[in-house]
Amino acid sequence: MSAGPGARRLAAEWWLVALLASVLVWVLTETRAAQRLDHLIYDQLLRLTAHEPDPRILLVPIDTDSLQRVGGWPWPRDVHARLVERLAAGAPRAIAYDVLFLETSEDDPELATAIRQSPPLFLPLLLDAPGRNGARFDQIAPVPSLREAAADIGQVNLHADPDGLIRRMRLVERDGERSWPHLVMLLARQLEADPRDRWPEEVLIPFSGPPGTYSSVSAADVLAGRFPPELLAGRIVIVGASAQGLGDRHAVARANAEGVISGIELQANLLDGLLNDRLVTPAGHGLKIVAGLIPVWALLLGFRTFRPRSTTLLLVALIVGTIGATAGAFAASRIWLPPGPAVVALLVVSPVWAWRRLAGVSAYMVGELARLRAEPDHFSTPPPSLPTDPLMAETMLLSGAIDGMKATRRFIHESLDQLPDAIFVVGVDGRIVLANRCAERLCLDLGFEIGGLFFRDLVRLLEPASDRAGEQLWPPPEVDSRVEAVTPDGRIFDILYTAREPSSGEAQSWIVRMSDVSAMRLAQRQRDDMLRFLTHDMRSPQASILALTSSAEPGEIDTRLARRIDHYAQRTLELADHIVHLARAELLNYEPEQLNLSDLLGDALDELWPQITKRRIQLQVHGDDLELPVMGEGSLLTRALINLIDNAVKYSPSGSRLECHLSVEDFGADRWGVCVIRDEGQGFSSDQVGKLFQRFQRGSPESSGSGGAGLGLSFVETVIHRHGGTISCESQVGKGSAFILRLPMAARPRRDAEPSDAR
Repeated sequence: MSAGPGARRLAAEWWLVALLASVLVWVLTETRAAQRLDHLIYDQLLRLTAHEPDPRILLVPIDTDSLQRVGGWPWPRDVHARLVERLAAGAPRAIAYDVLFLETSEDDPELATAIRQSPPLFLPLLLDAPGRNGARFDQIAPVPSLREAAADIGQVNLHADPDGLIRRMRLVERDGERSWPHLVMLLARQLEADPRDRWPEEVLIPFSGPPGTYSSVSAADVLAGRFPPELLAGRIVIVGASAQGLGDRHAVARANAEGVISGIELQANLLDGLLNDRLVTPAGHGLKIVAGLIPVWALLLGFRTFRPRSTTLLLVALIVGTIGATAGAFAASRIWLPPGPAVVALLVVSPVWAWRRLAGVSAYMVGELARLRAEPDHFSTPPPSLPTDPLMAETMLLSGAIDGMKATRRFIHESLDQLPDAIFVVGVDGRIVLANRCAERLCLDLGFEIGGLFFRDLVRLLEPASDRAGEQLWPPPEVDSRVEAVTPDGRIFDILYTAREPSSGEAQSWIVRMSDVSAMRLAQRQRDDMLRFLTHDMRSPQASILALTSSAEPGEIDTRLARRIDHYAQRTLELADHIVHLARAELLNYEPEQLNLSDLLGDALDELWPQITKRRIQLQVHGDDLELPVMGEGSLLTRALINLIDNAVKYSPSGSRLECHLSVEDFGADRWGVCVIRDEGQGFSSDQVGKLFQRFQRGSPESSGSGGAGLGLSFVETVIHRHGGTISCESQVGKGSAFILRLPMAARPRRDAEPSDAR
């Protein structure tokens, strides 16, 4: 079954919403418009996945206490030289000295010497953005003497997210062909036995905790020697400013109550992630789009499969599942898969689809209601004009449809109540769910209340009227069947069962009609009695009369009187035979079988061959070698052909010609077997032709001196009509008659019509 316009429109709406949802995911991923939600989820995941800090990392902050004890900032280079010497004396593995030395000083040689004599020490450079002449950055390196003394120099750029918080670092900054690795990445490469370049250029910082998480000793204490010497042995030292006012404090998600953390603590968290494979890698662009589309398309497919309540549960499950997948990838693979685009798209698509679905259903319903309103309605008052307000118009249309349905239902109930037969609607469980007034009266006559009655309880009081063994009244023997039953008070009912079948094909209920046929059965019995009277009680005296006249002694009965008595007795017998044949043609129940119309014609001609030869009739048969299969009862069809041929013989002059033609005619997709019987008798006028097939109507028997009972052609018409065929007559006075008989063929003949003379 093809989908209706409403279903096609809803499918088109679904594809449009699916396209817009996919575009929305792509836009959200490209523009990072859902970053606020992503950041919120990421910050919570960081708090849930806290880890112990790497004990190898030691911070040496230039804090407020150091400034108070050593002196204001910036410190002279000789102070930095003493600090490096103190650190080197403790034998650390490496030092990251996060202090910019961009201007020359007279103490640079002293600091350069201290740097060269220390363990590997790394210095930062400054990338000034934007650069000159369209460059992305301008590199400002430490003074040459210090740059040459250091193990390497690296950038320490910071990139804040739109909310101002630091969550990510670029391990490599690029400007065309130039690149600058991060200071901490250089330090990690120095410490790794097998330096790895598999780190991505941008990573998310896996914060270990709030400020103070990593071990530290202030620069002033190092300069004063107030720390255990073994504190520095084998440690990775990060030196940098942390005092307020020095501009190296930054807002991060995991920070103290003020929401800030020092720069060296940022470097420590990044170094911890590099050394222990804790860095969080942002997912690739394509993976982010696919991850955003999967839950959205799952919801879209759910819209086509589930009911609204189920899709709401599916929406919640997909949001939770999307965030759960992000958390799983974060915890298991340290991959950050932003859930924001998918979650936002899910929250947008669900109400949009609900709106479009409601709009589509509403438009379809309004259209159907408008068409229903335009149809002629004979059961309710004419509807008023619709208001301009769409909602009020829709409400009025729906109200009008409900009123029309109520009026139609009332009409149906009233019509059922006016039917003369008892009508029951029986559910699939056998309970009577609907009955008209006549059915209610029948149940009351049988002592039942209609409410909640099972139909089997009703038919238990009835007896099958048929003598066939095993005939049942309930459940029905066939899908569409009829039986007769007798009530306790002697009434006879014809019961017709019709199954109501929905589109699924399973019968849901039955419609049962019970018609009181007692009067009709009484009339049938009276007619049967009359037929028995005609076939026996009326024929027997006539046969006795004929026997007496034929066996009388010569002279015992006057010859002329005897002929008249024989004539009237014979007429009476013929009338009785015709009445019996006509009744049999009207009432005989038979199972049709396949017959050959050519064979039936041959049987009829054989039956009448003595009369044909006696009157010297010239018989010509055309097409008797055709196979013309028809369905019917052989004796009735043969008797009909005998009647037609007998009339042609009786009413044709001696020595005349009688023709019988057999052929096939096509009418569209139907094929008919045709038999034409043509004589050269006196013929009939147009008025006589119109009355030929009426009962007790005769032609002009004077031409042959023989008169019929006027029932033969009526019998022929009855038989042919019962077999689905037609009978007609073409005649002119003085030019003979042609009776044309047509019967539907049961199968295609095996060969074409070829006329021939059989006799």
